[in-house]
Amino acid sequence: MKRFRNASLILFLAATLGAQTTTVDRIAAIVDRQVITVSEISQMEKIRFFPRAPGQSEDDYRHSILESLIAQALRYRDVERFGAADIGKDDIEARLQQIESRFASPAEFTAAVEQAQLTLDEVRALIKRQLQVEGYIQERFAPMIFVSSDEIEAYYRGAYTQERRARGLPIPPLTSVQDEIRTLLKANGLQSEVARWTTGLRSQVNVDIYTWR
Repeated sequence: MKRFRNASLILFLAATLGAQTTTVDRIAAIVDRQVITVSEISQMEKIRFFPRAPGQSEDDYRHSILESLIAQALRYRDVERFGAADIGKDDIEARLQQIESRFASPAEFTAAVEQAQLTLDEVRALIKRQLQVEGYIQERFAPMIFVSSDEIEAYYRGAYTQERRARGLPIPPLTSVQDEIRTLLKANGLQSEVARWTTGLRSQVNVDIYTWR
């Protein structure tokens, strides 16, 4: 269940000097009893933890970050039920380099991490959790995805051919691109399965969204 609130809910942490109370953070969303704060969204935005679509506005990007954090929170709960797999250091470092490549230089990435008030080890911890979810998805859902020869041929004669013609590109024979098409269709099928799984998880708990700005 997803519910939206019109007014931002303010999270007050105990920081009182006399009669003065300091507002530390705002709640962006609550997933069951798990709080996602506005500062978490800002941190993910600063370090570009999630890729930003070309032409995407800052507001839409922040909203998509919140939705990604909600989805990851829901998915990780399921992962924990079955035991989260360990992730190798090389895999974590490879993903870290992928995130770093979204910046003009390593120095710019390092500055962004500092500005987000994170350490590289904290970023690695975030990456590890993300990779644990991705590994679980591959183990649980990928074996369920089967793409038939008929589906490959239908896609080739339909969407694939139409797109190539629209771009003025030659159309190669089916035999030379069938593996490419199979990979694409399997990826699309996996994405659909994950979306259904996430929707099911979300329907089982209260998800209250307050703000992402």
